[in-house]
Amino acid sequence: MPGGAAVTAAARRAGHGLLVALLAVVSAVLLAVVIVPLVLGWVPLTVLSGSMEPAVPTGSQVVVEPLEGEEDAARLGVGDVVTFMPRPDDATLVTHRIVQVAHDGEGRLSFTTRGDANAAPDEEVLTATQLRGVVRYHVPWAGYAANLLDAGQKRGGIVLAAGALTGYALWQVLGGLRDRRRGTGAEAGPVPGPRSEPPGGARTGPLPVEAVADHDG
Repeated sequence: MPGGAAVTAAARRAGHGLLVALLAVVSAVLLAVVIVPLVLGWVPLTVLSGSMEPAVPTGSQVVVEPLEGEEDAARLGVGDVVTFMPRPDDATLVTHRIVQVAHDGEGRLSFTTRGDANAAPDEEVLTATQLRGVVRYHVPWAGYAANLLDAGQKRGGIVLAAGALTGYALWQVLGGLRDRRRGTGAEAGPVPGPRSEPPGGARTGPLPVEAVADHDG
């Protein structure tokens, strides 16, 4: 039935759109939290507390560009979000925003930080060597998924997503070729043969009177 065919076509289009959207989201997340850091040498870290909310929600994955010493730290300013060791002998990493940059009597840099959700600055004033990296961007809530997967599972996810995208691209190409072939077939038809005419050629004659008469009323 025509109505049933229309419903089926609409459902197929809706499913196709949902698949495209899902693939786009998965691809964007993998690109942001795995591929870009891998290519640029940046480090993805998961935010475990709410001290940077609402700018960086709990469970976000922050992508950090590593800092190496005083020269890199000198490029930082107030407002930058950095990842640091709160004490020189503590390997725990914290991600907060710089609220003050200063120099000591010998010209060495120091940094005061604060979480956006905290009322007061952090107690420890940081040296350049305590800064481990500057946050380049974050992906909200992606850290929850990252914490559930080990390195092998993440690599498997990349391969799976790449395979799905490749398969979808091939499906699109083949679908386009199939539609083009159908369109070409629909336009083709039998070539009309020569028309049969009476001996002496086509007959012509005056139009019937009714065809040229004026119409009254």
